Amino acid sequence: MTARRIDARRTSVGAALLAALLATLPAAPAAAQGQVRAMGLAGAYTAAARGLDAVGWNPANLALRRPHGVEVGLAAVAMDLNNNAFSLERYNEISGATLNAADKQRLLDDIPDEGFMLNADVRASALGVCVGPVALSLQGLAGGTGTLDKDFFDLILMGNEIDESFDFGDTDGEGFALASGTLSFAAPLLTSRAVRLSAGVNARYLHGLYDLRVEAASGGIVATMTEVRGEASASYLTSRGGTGYAVDAGLALQAPRGWVVGLAVSNAASRIEWDQDVERTTWRATVDSLALDTDEPADRIVDEKTVAAAAPYARSLPTTVRIGASNTLGPLLLAVDVVKPLDDRAGAGRRVELNAGVEWRPCGWLRPRLGLGFGGDVDRAAAGLGVALGPLCWDLAVANRGAFIPDDTKGLAAASGVSLAF
Repeated sequence: MTARRIDARRTSVGAALLAALLATLPAAPAAAQGQVRAMGLAGAYTAAARGLDAVGWNPANLALRRPHGVEVGLAAVAMDLNNNAFSLERYNEISGATLNAADKQRLLDDIPDEGFMLNADVRASALGVCVGPVALSLQGLAGGTGTLDKDFFDLILMGNEIDESFDFGDTDGEGFALASGTLSFAAPLLTSRAVRLSAGVNARYLHGLYDLRVEAASGGIVATMTEVRGEASASYLTSRGGTGYAVDAGLALQAPRGWVVGLAVSNAASRIEWDQDVERTTWRATVDSLALDTDEPADRIVDEKTVAAAAPYARSLPTTVRIGASNTLGPLLLAVDVVKPLDDRAGAGRRVELNAGVEWRPCGWLRPRLGLGFGGDVDRAAAGLGVALGPLCWDLAVANRGAFIPDDTKGLAAASGVSLAF
């Protein structure tokens, strides 16, 4: 068996493992009803959200709309897929091409030392009603992230040298899917001629649909002059049902000269008990003393998989703190947010991000939007459009993920929503 044949087999195994990982990735949690306008502003929405949109961003803003206004959210959906390594330009370079050593090295250099990370996000809101400072809404929530060790791609792209070892210990992943019913309320805490301070709360009932948690994953491979040795193992928990709760809290300050400042904590308290069809799956594969010149892989590779019932377990949802400010200057709405994740988990991101957006209202019915986001897992450039025809409002948004130039994008997001405002 030649080194070239070994690399080809490893490539096919790697593609299969990657496909399996992608299939397990659901999305990050939020209310889609408030996501469409926010996406067009690159997420700068903590102080700018109003009505039903405030439920997903800052419930205290419910106290900022007119007391007897009514809003009905009919339907909304938002989708987002991004990674931390490969851009659209890089994909176009390698698609259908025969890669030389320099091409492979550029691909490997694109991957951060912490590994290749993929985030997926799909959100849906079926119905929501907001009357003054009170709102009731229904959402479908999901969240997920997956990481593949950089050594995995090093082996696939570059092959192995004699006595070179590879360690896949940084591979990880988690995901969940939930349905949520949310009751939201806001009330003023302080009112004066100069300022108005309001507080708001979301109380959410959570119905768990699916949960997957990787408990441990490891592996490695080494080749000598005459043989290949390696092993891989993984253990993960799954559940197909559970119930729980989550609480979001926020403050909104209306200041002089039209400024609004907001502070919101998503999942300030949360817990979901996963107790339906709980299983622990363990998998292990080993290849010991695979002779390069005589053995066939099927004769030396041993793998086993076991699935057993496991005890129920509890999880919390990732907590995020957002601080935002907004102001309206003539036909322009200006907004900025700083976002700090408190958990290094699915749906929370990993680093502080700064988002800024502008909405222009040249006339009463047309509302174009632009936004930029810095930091977080990926940078963002966004655009959106709102159309208001009488009480009917239709919002659209797209976002470039990972870079500000389309060819450098590392993902794409899109959203659409329809609501009625009276």
